[in-house]
Amino acid sequence: MLEAVAAAAINHLLQGAGWARERLMPFSGRSVRFLLPPFSSTFLIAADGTLRPAVVDVDPAATIKLTPALAIRLVLLKNESARSEVEVEGDTALAAALTRIVGTLRWDVEEDVSRVVGDVAAHRIGSAGRALLDWQAAVAANIARSFGEYLTEERGAVANREALRAFAEAVDELRDDVERLEKRIQRLSGSTPPRARG
Repeated sequence: MLEAVAAAAINHLLQGAGWARERLMPFSGRSVRFLLPPFSSTFLIAADGTLRPAVVDVDPAATIKLTPALAIRLVLLKNESARSEVEVEGDTALAAALTRIVGTLRWDVEEDVSRVVGDVAAHRIGSAGRALLDWQAAVAANIARSFGEYLTEERGAVANREALRAFAEAVDELRDDVERLEKRIQRLSGSTPPRARG
């Protein structure tokens, strides 16, 4: 059931992305397994470049392992560096094509909503949704900044930038002083004649 829903969602996105289907067509007939603990889903790549749930338990040509946090970074946040953290077994070309496609596909929410409520209402809903997401991001940034200021200024639990800069400068100065002292000791020990034994 879960595989059918996931395949339908991915195929919905693939319908508007001919380039992605074309990229998957050479892998037609091969299967791929996605491991996202505690879930595991196996899909078969169809001749038209879409995905179908594997109806029998088959050994996949490729296995793609993700953690929930990595999946969020890859799919929702479109974080390019997340691709390098994906674990792949088997056909690396197939896995690379799929992770690139999944990380690149975009859901056009306004297009889907416009089919139900019309273009103008869909645009307004989309604008309101984007404004809400921007507002949430701004609130989260303000909270993080305020908490940071509280820890550094009010509680003194964390050093502020000026204190860290002063500490780094003091460490650099101490290091230079120690190096000068070592050179001076070497000069003095090298110029002092050895004592005669009695």
